[in-house]
Order: sequence, then C-alpha cells, then structure tokens
Amino acid sequence: MARGLNRVFLIGALATRPDMRYTPAGLAILDLTLAGQDLLLSDNGGEREVSWYHRVRLLGRQAEMWGDLLDQGQLVFVEGRLEYRQWEKEGERRSELQIRADFLDPLDDRGKERAEDSRGQPRLRAALNQVFLMGNLTRDPELRYTPQGTAVARLGLAVNERRQGAEERTHFVEVQAWRDLAEWAAELRKGDGLFVIGRLVNDSWTSSSGERRFQTRVEALRLERPTRGPAQAGGSRSREAQTGGVDIDEGLEDFPPEEDLPF
Repeated sequence: MARGLNRVFLIGALATRPDMRYTPAGLAILDLTLAGQDLLLSDNGGEREVSWYHRVRLLGRQAEMWGDLLDQGQLVFVEGRLEYRQWEKEGERRSELQIRADFLDPLDDRGKERAEDSRGQPRLRAALNQVFLMGNLTRDPELRYTPQGTAVARLGLAVNERRQGAEERTHFVEVQAWRDLAEWAAELRKGDGLFVIGRLVNDSWTSSSGERRFQTRVEALRLERPTRGPAQAGGSRSREAQTGGVDIDEGLEDFPPEEDLPF
C-alpha cells in the first residue's frame, strides 16, 4: 500500500464573512469560503482563467482566534488536508469531501488583483489552488472520450492518514485526468499506488429527485506511479497533463454536512 499523503494549499479571497459556531461540547468551528481564479493553458496554447470557490473548515483555538478578525475580501493562505465524511439522510447514504485547515494566515493584499462575480463577491486573480495526494486506486480507471475526441479518465483514490493520537483513517477522493494523462492513467489497475498533483474543483448536478448535488474532486495536473523497490524502478512512468479544455473529529457529529455549498 502506498504511503498516505494528503496536503492542500490555497490562497484566495474570502467571498463572504466567515461563519463561527460551536458544538454542544464547546468546540469552535469556523467555516470560510475562499474564492480565486486559476490561470490554465487552453487548447490553442493560450491562457484562460477558471474561477473556483472552496469551503474551508477551521477548528478549535485557531477558529476562535480568527473568527472576529477576518472579513469579506481578506486574502488568506490555508494549509490543510482533504477529509472524507459519510452520513445518512432519510435512509440514503451521503458523503462529502471537506477541506480541513491545519493552518491559516491572512496575507498582505498590496498589488494583488481581484475580480468580482455577479453577486459582488470578490475573487483573487492568480490564486493558489494545489493538492498533493498519495494513495491507492479503489477501482480500475474509467476512460471515455468527449464528443470532440478528448480523453478523460476518472479514478478513485484511497488515501490513508494516521494522525498523532488518533486511529488510522481512509479518505476517498475522486480524481479526473485529461488527454494524454488520461490515456496513461487508463493503464493502471485497482490497488496500484498513485501520487497526484492537482487542483480542487467542484462539480454540481441535479439528481433524479430534483435535488441539487455537489461533489469536490481533484483535477490531475501530474501523476506519478510509486515503485516498491529498486527492481521496479525502471518501470516507473510519469506524465505532465495539459490543463486546457476542462469543461468543467470529535464533537462534529452534531453538525452533519450542509447540502448546499455557501456561495
């Protein structure tokens, strides 16, 4: 099994004022919505900006410290991890991938450009949106082609995490790769180890019952296949992706995940 790695780095503008609350046990929870724009390569070799909004959760003393100091528009750096959660609603099993902050720091905004969406919410241009994961595939990759002939692969990644004083947990992350990287990834098989460098994106769709659903996943920018010893070193392959053409703890049980993202 591949060594678990699970790190997220974000720099963005606070789209709204942070929301502070407490569990019945007194644990502080600070929910923030960061907004930014990634600069990606397009099919014709040019560049284009892609907007993103990500909800981040900060707990405990840091949450209390920053709760009254942060406001809409503030530039913030977040270092954290992805956390997979499951719950039941009306007999149906639900899940979400949440960004849990380990560290947060406000940033100087001098010289930084902002954009504004249709609701007047600020976004940081040339933001930072990067994820590093290492785990094992939970299934064989699913390769398909768009009507324009572009390859796209969906992968399920299980990332094991052992934090000090806690039991080992497994986080399940959906990963998507495009073009040559997708075709390379399609050769992998369930159980293979995989190192992923990518960016976080949110998908949304309407379920058969008319409910609006959301999913956070990782869009791969680079994939590496870990080896398990010198004898296999020659078989390691990697490929960088072209990113254009993308169409698209304790006390927390009292707060099941919200159904709608807060933006």
